[in-house]
Amino acid sequence: MRSTTILAAAALAVTLAACGASTQTGDSNGRHVQVSLTDAGCDPARLELPAGPTTFAVTNQGADAVSEFEVLDGGRVLGEVENLTPGLSGTFSLTLKPGTFKTSCPGGKSAAAGQLIVSESGGTTPTTTPQQHAAGRQAVATYRSYAEHEAAELVTATTAFVNAVKAGNLAQAEQLFPAARTHYESIEPIAESFGDLDPEIDARINDVPAGQFQGFHRIERQMWQAGNLDGMTPVADELLANVTTLQHRIPGIDLEPAQVANGAVELLNEVATSKITGEEDRYSHTDLWDFAANLEGARKAFAALKPIVAAKDPGLVTKLGTRFASTEQALGKYKRGDGYVLYTDLTQADTRALAAQVDALADVLSKVAPLVVQG
Repeated sequence: MRSTTILAAAALAVTLAACGASTQTGDSNGRHVQVSLTDAGCDPARLELPAGPTTFAVTNQGADAVSEFEVLDGGRVLGEVENLTPGLSGTFSLTLKPGTFKTSCPGGKSAAAGQLIVSESGGTTPTTTPQQHAAGRQAVATYRSYAEHEAAELVTATTAFVNAVKAGNLAQAEQLFPAARTHYESIEPIAESFGDLDPEIDARINDVPAGQFQGFHRIERQMWQAGNLDGMTPVADELLANVTTLQHRIPGIDLEPAQVANGAVELLNEVATSKITGEEDRYSHTDLWDFAANLEGARKAFAALKPIVAAKDPGLVTKLGTRFASTEQALGKYKRGDGYVLYTDLTQADTRALAAQVDALADVLSKVAPLVVQG
């Protein structure tokens, strides 16, 4: 389950100014806005901006209790950076459209919530040419095709897993568990667009209220902690129903190039900061299967966007090719046959090295979204 959040819609409005020392700059890729995380919360708390392509650069200015900045439309999170401990920074890019929205910096003492207002651009925002729009549509179509394929594979693999669970075949279910999940983990760059299906399929026990723990990890706990499959038939049936619903939903999900890029970066950031602790598959310790799928999903996201990036910054394409290869090589050391060693076989030095590789890749990949955001 993604604890990070990406764009949920192509049309988004966000604001900036007034209550704080925000900084705005602009270039051919759109507007750049500085936002700070403080003990109070979001700074500035009131945001006003004209519509158009915008990149938010968020920095934690020493706030221990505040680590994320969100843009919301009602109760729906539209864009976010998180896991920003004191001194760290992160960015995300959005196409802003006129409207009134909310910002959130959970944990802030007096400015945990703010207001976001986007006005008409008045012709001052960089425009996107028809050719660039066509390239963006092609990038989205390419990525969607990949996501649809993985969703179909997810249904097939989950069906086999569910059949083993319902048959009471513990050994087979344990063998099929990590392979089935890879198809979900590979499309996590757009997981926030899945709505409630994300927690229903992939929540960890601490992600949801008591009594609502279900999906892959509920069955995982029963298999590896209880050592049986007692009572898992209804959980397995619901899991299969949910992944089937997801397969049907993906063709109609609104996507834009920056959303795909933001999601890939946030997923890699999550791997480097939280998944690297082994918290994802805490009962089976099959975390490296997830890492590999997350890395492949991020690589496919970039591949879809590559033609746009190559036209604007061919050097970035080369850097990312090198970074992806280096990270894949680092993870490949732990591959065994069709799978990987258990997470518990890794030393602290191993996990630190993997985290450093993924973090470095995410840092370079974060430069993609500002290049592909479109007005």
